[in-house]
Amino acid sequence: MLELIVIDISGVKPKSLYARQFNTHPRIGEWIDIEIDGKSTLFEVIKIAHSTNGGDSDLYVRPLGLTYQVVGDLCSKSD
Repeated sequence: MLELIVIDISGVKPKSLYARQFNTHPRIGEWIDIEIDGKSTLFEVIKIAHSTNGGDSDLYVRPLGLTYQVVGDLCSKSD
């Protein structure tokens, strides 16, 4: 299990979404699902900063929206 720091860069100032655990290392362009205030929210991985001093990677993300809305939009576009 990997513990990675997630940082939302959608605002003027980066906002920490804290350390999160992942089974595999997310890649740029992939979506990750994080619970925010009790709601499942999808984020797109924009950049990854890898540490050279033995630390874990940082994920820089931007929000896509609530999971059910984003998936619903995706499904309606493929119709």
